Order: sequence, then C-alpha cells, then structure tokens
Amino acid sequence: MDQEEDEGEDKRDKNGFYGNASETNGHASNREERESNGFLFKEKIKDGYASENTGNQKSETTSQNITSSTISAVKSPPSLEKFLLYAVGLGVILLYFFFCEVWDEWPAGERIYNRDQFMFFALLMFLVAGVFTVRTCPDKLINRDQTEEWKGWMQVMFVWYHYFRAAETYNLVRFYIACYVWMTGFGNFSFFWVRKDFSLWRMMKMMFRLNFLVILVVMVTDNSYMLYYICAMHTYWFLTVYLFMFTFRSWNENPRWMAIKFVVYLICNAIIFDTPLLVYIFRPLWFILSYEGSLHEWQFRAGLDHYACFVGMLCAYNYPYYERWMNYLDKKHIDRRDKFLSVSIKGFIIGVLLLLLVVWYREFMMKEKYAYNAIHPYISWFPILTYIILRNMFPALRTRYLYFFTFLGKITLETYISQLHIYLQSNAKDLIVYIPGYPLMNFALATAIYLFISYWLFEITTVFSSYLFPQSMKTVGVHIGVGFVVCSLAACLALILKEASVF
Repeated sequence: MDQEEDEGEDKRDKNGFYGNASETNGHASNREERESNGFLFKEKIKDGYASENTGNQKSETTSQNITSSTISAVKSPPSLEKFLLYAVGLGVILLYFFFCEVWDEWPAGERIYNRDQFMFFALLMFLVAGVFTVRTCPDKLINRDQTEEWKGWMQVMFVWYHYFRAAETYNLVRFYIACYVWMTGFGNFSFFWVRKDFSLWRMMKMMFRLNFLVILVVMVTDNSYMLYYICAMHTYWFLTVYLFMFTFRSWNENPRWMAIKFVVYLICNAIIFDTPLLVYIFRPLWFILSYEGSLHEWQFRAGLDHYACFVGMLCAYNYPYYERWMNYLDKKHIDRRDKFLSVSIKGFIIGVLLLLLVVWYREFMMKEKYAYNAIHPYISWFPILTYIILRNMFPALRTRYLYFFTFLGKITLETYISQLHIYLQSNAKDLIVYIPGYPLMNFALATAIYLFISYWLFEITTVFSSYLFPQSMKTVGVHIGVGFVVCSLAACLALILKEASVF
C-alpha cells in the first residue's frame, strides 16, 4: 500500500507559521487558542529574530517574547448531548465500514489504468481548483493554508494512484509521502520550539489525534495496525521530535548545543535505519508493528523516509533566517540598483532550481521503483525544498491558495483510512461497485460517499478530542477509564458474537 494520512483539525488561525506550528502535520489544537494567540506568537517570534545579533541573544529574546503566551485559552468541551450524538454518528459510520469490509456485500470492480483518463482527471481537477477556488491569505512564508493545499493535492494524486492503478506514478507517490514526513518534523519541532509545552496533556491530545480513528477501525475490521502504516510512521516521528526537544531542553536556547543535538539525532537515525541493527531495534514492538507475521513492512516504510523528518526539523529551526532573507528580497527598494539586484537574485535562484530539478527528475525519478527506493531516503529532500522555495518566492503566490485543496488537506488522515474500506476493497486491490456497468458514474458516486464520510469522521474526531481531553487531568483520567471499560465490553461482545458465528 502506498498512501498517506495526514491529518488535522480545522481549528487553526490564518496568521502564519509560528502561530499554528503545532498543526503543520495535522496535530490538533483549538480555534479559540489560535485566534487569540496565533498572531501574537507570530509577531513576537518575528520581533525576537529581527535583531541583527545571533546566537544566544536570539534565543533569549525569543524566549522572553513568548513566555507570557505559552499558556493559552483552550476551547470549552462540547456538551454531553452533543458528544453522544456524535458518538452515534461514529457508530453508524463504523457499521458501514464493517458492512463494506467484513460482509463484503458490494460487487468488486477491476482497477484499470488509462493514462489519458488519469491525466485528464488530474488536469481538470487543477483547472477547476485554479479557476474557481482561489482565495487570499496573510503574506507569511509556508503559511497554514499553503501547507494544507500542499497536503490536499498530494492526497488526491496518490489516492487516485490506488483507485486507477497508476503504477507508473509510484516514484511520485514516494515523494508525496516524504513531504508528509517532512511536515511532521517541521510542524512538531516548531510547536515545541515556540510553545515549550511538553505536558502529558499535550502528548495525549496529539497521540489521540493520530491514533483514535485507526484503532477503532482496526477493532471493527479485524485488520493489522500496520495496514495503516502512515499512522504508525507519524506517531514514531512525532515521538522522536518530542524526545529531541524534551531531552536537555535547556540546550534549545543555545545554537551550539542545538547543533550537537542535531548531530546526535542524525547519527542515531543512521544507526537505526542504515545498519543491520534495524532488524533488532523494533523487535520489542512486534505486537504493534508486525504485519502478516513480519516486521518487514515497518522497516521498509519507516526506512524510506528516515531523513525527511530530520530535514523538516532543520528547516523549522532555520525558518527565521529564511524569513529575513525573503523580507529583504521583497522589500520596496528605493534605489533602482537594489531593486534590480533583488529581481536578479530571484531570477537566478529560480533558474538554478528549475535546472537542477530537471536533472534530478531525469537522473532519479525515471528509475525503476526498486532502484529508486534504494536512493529515495537520501535524495527526497531536494524536490521538497525546491517546491517550498518556488511556492514562496513571490508575494503574489504565497498570499493565494486553492481552497479546494486546502479543504481536502484538512481531512487527509480520514481520507487515508477511509479509502481502504469505502472507496476500495480487498486491501485496495479492487474497487467498490455501486453502479455496475458505469465506471465513471460509479467513480463519481463512490467519491461523493467517500468524501462525505471522511469529512464527518474529521468533525467527530474533533468533538471527541475536545470532550475527552479537557484541561483537567482528573477529568481526562475518568474519561480514559470509562472509555477503556466501554471498549473492553464492546470487544468482548464482538468476540462472543464471532464465536457464535453470528457474523
């Protein structure tokens, strides 16, 4: 399987990178928190880095600027009535998952690839999005709307990679997944760097966001957790970023000590994934990460992108310098010579990057998939950085986004999980046929059902997160205890019904 999650609650502000860093890869916070504090974070961080001094002074200034804002308001949990209503909705959706996956009542359709059809749909989608859904956003580098847009169009392309069996796009799909892992490092590093919130509550909220839905689906469909390997990957990379930032966290304010931490992280990553130790390191987690009696799936999937997260962390750490450089290039130059120099620098950068991208594509992307997989972990960073630089090169580009893809980018975790059960079947080997004999009409209906259910799963997860995880850890403990009892009883009932051959 070659697909992606991603993930995120639609509870974010529109004021740039640092104000919403905790959700760059879909980790949830709350709308009130974003609206009341997002702009303040961004402006304070920006001011903190505005000084020409670097080193310790930069970190100290940043810390002083955000200290008063690290504890922020949190959205009030929904009422019990609303929670129960959404719980019923979740039950209905999971019942439909069971109907499609276990009872297997829908006819199976063969996936047939037609390059002309595939490219027509892709071109039409981008054309419609570009003509009808362009919206504006604040002039911030790598802003929230932009990253959601990025996730959205990538998600469409590799879900269609499965639906249409577009095997020739395999190497591109590998690149898309590397982008998501990059966002995991970029977003989570940014959150911990700015907020300095390493609390158990924050950890539980993020882990809930990544694994709540997939655990329920695993229970309902009796599948392996590793079938949804993206959830496992993002959980692992999130935990590595958390440990990186939490360990010797006083060092986070000192660039020299941070350099040491980055080197250690890089070495540890290389030892884990580039040596024979990989076979043994994850063996204690066999009961979670095994798939069909082996750890090969985990070792393969995680190993493919084991440097993408590290690159994302480096980009987040050096974001202020990138912002300062772009501010210089974009400022209104009074002197015509300075303006000409600025335009020339941008033109030179664009020309070099495009030339190198063409060379990269011809040298690597055209390789057979097994040959490409062998080098992918070490070369995927270049097109990622190229895309970011080109996408943010001009204010006219970064202040506009395609809402169609941004909307899809918000529900990538749900579309990733749902595609295996209500869009495709038999582990994505066959199509679900609602209208036999009419493949395009079936595609339209299946897509509508798939997106409708995915959106409501996103909304349900948001409500569940708010209700189950208020700021009172005592209440959280009660909710966890009750949830454990309910899930245990449900599992026991399912086991009894299965043994009785009821289904």
